[in-house]
Amino acid sequence: MIGWLQERRAILAAAVGSRVLVLAAAAADHRLHWPQGPPPVHGASTAHTLSILSYWDGVWYRTVAEHGYLLIPGRQSDPAFFPLFPIVLRGLHGLGLSFLTTGILIANVAFVVGIVAFYELSRRLLPLDVAKTSAMLAALFPMSFVFSMTYPESLVLAALAFALVFALDGRWTLSALAGAAAALGRPEAMFFALPLAAIAIGRSRASGRAAGGRAIGAAFAPVASVATFPLYLGWALHNVSAWSLAERAWGRSFSFAGIGHAFQQLVERGQSPWLWRDVAFCVIYLGLLAAARRVGISWPWLVASAAVVLLPLASGTFLSDARFGVLALPAYWGAAGLARRRVVRLPLLVVSATLLVAGTMTIPLANP
Repeated sequence: MIGWLQERRAILAAAVGSRVLVLAAAAADHRLHWPQGPPPVHGASTAHTLSILSYWDGVWYRTVAEHGYLLIPGRQSDPAFFPLFPIVLRGLHGLGLSFLTTGILIANVAFVVGIVAFYELSRRLLPLDVAKTSAMLAALFPMSFVFSMTYPESLVLAALAFALVFALDGRWTLSALAGAAAALGRPEAMFFALPLAAIAIGRSRASGRAAGGRAIGAAFAPVASVATFPLYLGWALHNVSAWSLAERAWGRSFSFAGIGHAFQQLVERGQSPWLWRDVAFCVIYLGLLAAARRVGISWPWLVASAAVVLLPLASGTFLSDARFGVLALPAYWGAAGLARRRVVRLPLLVVSATLLVAGTMTIPLANP
């Protein structure tokens, strides 16, 4: 155990250290009452030292945890939010902590676990130095403050990394459970059915046998998991279309024309710095995925990750793409490939950490 921890001490230091930076920046925001942004979403706490980490969508996840789902036709409502985080939040709230404290605790603990799981995944696919650097860059990535908010991203990161690790190790039942959990947190996790299927097929070819039912089932467990959510809403709200109706009210109806509308929005709302932030990160993610190809990452991984980054554009906007893209895992491998030289790696880590603090402190200004 001691040897295992020593080998991963740099990874753990980066994961824990990055969370210290985020929590300290959030506390500084509260202490300084800066920056002054628009009023937070109705129901958001402003009294807690780490209040800003519960803003925006965090209010909606807490509402689901407290009261369950309620569809209000034509208005923004909570069936748009997948259930993994509210389920875990409600379960651990029973320990006696507030929903806000419980949510922040879940997010940050899950993130540290997720970074370690991501490192375990990386070292199975890449040289050890690239695997270590990719995990450290993922921990300090400028948008990784999202993983400390009362959002599901940290749980999805951990579940997704475990699903892929278990698949590479041939532990298909555990892979299926982890993949299904990831997709109940964020539906775009289902795109990783592509690399899961590629792993299943690759292992079957290596053994000279057809892929077994458990392997195929594990590969498509995330897709099946996403499909169960509308069925649940149909049972709970008597409306199997509740998710799509809620998404439409949030301005997230998806169509092929949506991508054109996303670019049109750049002309109509081009003065919004937050819109351009998301455009910039979209370009960065795609560039890093291209770099991941150069370190040997295969196409199923890249296609799945590109879908994570590009699908939001089909809703007609780039907004929040910087947040959604944090789950495009091969992007961190691409970044590590570009930073293999120490003269590049250290400045990149410092710049990333600085931008991480800046990103945290601007949470009150715009929904990430």
